[in-house]
Amino acid sequence: MKSDGGHSRLTPWVIVTLYVCAGMMWLGAQASVLDYFAVSLNRQSLRWQIGLFLVWLLVTALVALWFMQRKRQADQRSRETAQELELIVRYAPAGMARVHLGGGKIAWANAKLAGWLGCSVESLRGQDFRVLVPADDKEEIALQLERLLDGSTNYYQALRSCVNAATGKVTPVLCTTSRVASSGVGGPVALVCVLQDLSEMVNARNAMVRSETMLRMALEGSGNGVWEWDALALRLNFSSGMGALLKYQGQDLAADFDFYQRLHPEDAAAARLQVDQALEQGSMLVLTARLLCFDGMYRWFRARGQAHKDADGRLLRISGLLSDQTASREADERRRLASTVVENTIEGVVVTDAYSRILSVNRSFTRLLGFSEEEMLGQTPRMFKSGRHDKAFYDAMWARMRSHGHWQGEIWNRRKSGEVFPERMSLSAVKDANDHVTHYVCMFTDISAEKAREQQLEFLAHRDVLTGLPNRSQFSLMLGNALADSQLTGAGMGVILFNIDRFKDVNDSYGHSIGDEVLRHVSHQMQAALRCGDIIGRLAGDELCVVANSLPSRQAAIEVTERLMAAAGKPWTTPDGLSVVVSVSAGICLYPEHAQTAEDLLQGAHAAVYGAKSRGSNAWCFFHEDMTQAARERLELEARLRRALDQGHMRLYYQPQIDLQTGRLMGAEALLRWLDPEEGLISPARFIPVAESSGVIGPLGLWVLGEACRQGQQWRTAGLPDLTIAVNVSLHQFLLTDLVGATNQVLAESCFPAEFLELEITESALAEKPEDALAVLTRLRELGLRLAIDDFGTGYSSLAHLKRFPLDLLKIDQGFIRDIPHSADDMTISSSVIALGHAMGLKVLAEGVETREQLAFLQEKGCDYFQGYLCSRPVPAEDFTRLLEKARDGLPLVDIAVAAEPVVI
Repeated sequence: MKSDGGHSRLTPWVIVTLYVCAGMMWLGAQASVLDYFAVSLNRQSLRWQIGLFLVWLLVTALVALWFMQRKRQADQRSRETAQELELIVRYAPAGMARVHLGGGKIAWANAKLAGWLGCSVESLRGQDFRVLVPADDKEEIALQLERLLDGSTNYYQALRSCVNAATGKVTPVLCTTSRVASSGVGGPVALVCVLQDLSEMVNARNAMVRSETMLRMALEGSGNGVWEWDALALRLNFSSGMGALLKYQGQDLAADFDFYQRLHPEDAAAARLQVDQALEQGSMLVLTARLLCFDGMYRWFRARGQAHKDADGRLLRISGLLSDQTASREADERRRLASTVVENTIEGVVVTDAYSRILSVNRSFTRLLGFSEEEMLGQTPRMFKSGRHDKAFYDAMWARMRSHGHWQGEIWNRRKSGEVFPERMSLSAVKDANDHVTHYVCMFTDISAEKAREQQLEFLAHRDVLTGLPNRSQFSLMLGNALADSQLTGAGMGVILFNIDRFKDVNDSYGHSIGDEVLRHVSHQMQAALRCGDIIGRLAGDELCVVANSLPSRQAAIEVTERLMAAAGKPWTTPDGLSVVVSVSAGICLYPEHAQTAEDLLQGAHAAVYGAKSRGSNAWCFFHEDMTQAARERLELEARLRRALDQGHMRLYYQPQIDLQTGRLMGAEALLRWLDPEEGLISPARFIPVAESSGVIGPLGLWVLGEACRQGQQWRTAGLPDLTIAVNVSLHQFLLTDLVGATNQVLAESCFPAEFLELEITESALAEKPEDALAVLTRLRELGLRLAIDDFGTGYSSLAHLKRFPLDLLKIDQGFIRDIPHSADDMTISSSVIALGHAMGLKVLAEGVETREQLAFLQEKGCDYFQGYLCSRPVPAEDFTRLLEKARDGLPLVDIAVAAEPVVI
């Protein structure tokens, strides 16, 4: 028999007890044998007893021998077992210890455990195992120990740490604890702890964790995700980084991701074909396509995968990486665009290494420099030096490069042909991560044309393009310098302004190109006739001005002026042999007699030239103060006129227009009046010329048109008779403003019917630009209003043009009516105009009718209408309303049948 530990249970006391028991059993058996054979207690029985005893001895000897043999075998096995256990304990890679249950004292421990704890085996006896080998989870160990003691389990395992007392090194171990019972006593008396070194396992696990972490970080950092297509399960599996790549926020990407549904429509067909080929052939899959991410955006991805098959060639799975290519494709696109821009830009671009050796150039560089790329590669930009810059220039340039990494400026270089040209250059240094220069990039633009333009602009800024003379700004500067010299020396000087007479007629007659040639000829002739030191310049279209220095007297100024006028009057002959002769008028302003400043000298010369023109052509005139005073009055009147228009001081007066057949009111002419708060009524003859010369006539005419239509509509609303309201249109307003648009807007705003509005245009306006006038009149007629030609007979219009105009009425100027019946010429002209108007299908109205004789004459000649003092002066709207009320009652304003006396109204 063996114990649980493998040791024999046959102790000496057991053997003695067994032997006694066997002897007793033998004696009992002996008596039974003797009784069975009926042997009596005699000699014969003695022999039986001796025989039986011998048998007993033999049997017991044999039994003892058998027991001794078993004992020797058990002892041998016990020694072998003990030796094995000793060897195991001594040389096993695990630490072992026997620990008393009560206080956790170590009964014995092996050398391995002592080595981990950094002490000897002998020193471990009696020490607290729980302190030397602390547990990671003490509560769990207490629970497991309780289960071990109550027999619920035979052992338990826990993680502990062996701390080396000498080095402090911590060895993680797995401690397997079991109970040990002494012979003959039930229940544990000690614990046996076997400790396995987990360092390699922990290190391997940590290494694996680190490897997995590094792999995950590498995948996530590289923008890649791992995917796998399980061909057996027909399912996609993804790594954790795939969700971030696809912008997925859910819980099951594999279930929510449909590859084919998320392909971009433009990439779907090609992608399906590649996937099908990879699945069919089991080949490498390399696919680039756009996928719809879960944030609703399409992004470029590249999928690379390898097929895996079993031994039978059946596809098991395809696994690989998915990488976001959006940024790289965008970067490639930007690089491609940048390369295309650099290659196709008009600017020359060259890239060199850190030693200024040329690495690449674009097409513009070769075009601008004339060298081929092969000729420049490996060379330095010194091959383009022009020789115009000294060493200091280049030293400063490279000093700037070293300090700022950039230089920009203008530089002269040389082409292959040897031509030196200017360029605007930008040079930049390219540095690596260590701030070391690796390349230089140079961009330049040929600014030859720009330099030429600058020179041209410089010329144009100071010179007149047509004549080459100093322009107004340059002439003013030169005049200021000449005046300063005269003030220093005390010498007299003069400013002489020349204006070409009737230069507009030259342009209109011969064309502007001939006019330019004439102006150039006059300027050259006058420049050639200048005295030494005199200055000439062109101030405006036909104005040439001369600064005559050192004029001792007025007579000297006259001599200079007349000599220049004679030079200007020399004829100019066209290439066709046509001779063109012009004359000039001159205004003279002297320093210090007339003015003290350059500005006053020019202003005085301007005023004087107007005085010369008033005397006729080819005349000169000295400046005097009255000229300036008149100009100032015109400027003051212009300012007052603008204020009057803004402040509502303008008024409209209305003069009746009478039908000569019935004497009834048929219309009214609206006449402008200026009611000044200080002066009262100001005559139109005084302010209309100022309005036309200053440009105020435009807004003023628009106000008149609007006010007339507004008043006419007011009369119509009041139930008064309809009548035609005539409004005068000036030459400036007719040709230089949008008369059609303004009229259309006024009619729309006032609601005044267009058929009751009549616009009166002077004959001179129609003669100025007949084609333009025809276009404007046609558009006005399309609006439905009436058109009249005012002051007919005073202009110089062509009847051929006149008959083309869509007119309704001719108005005979009052200058032809005033002397009837005393002037036969006026009567003839008036009669002819009436006949001409009727012949052209027009109505005729006579202005300025003041006598019965004039009325009778006009009636006799068949004139249709008249207006004048015979009927009424121009009156305000309030007074004209009473005339309309009389007309509404059917009463004529003029008694046509009575010719002896005018009718008093």
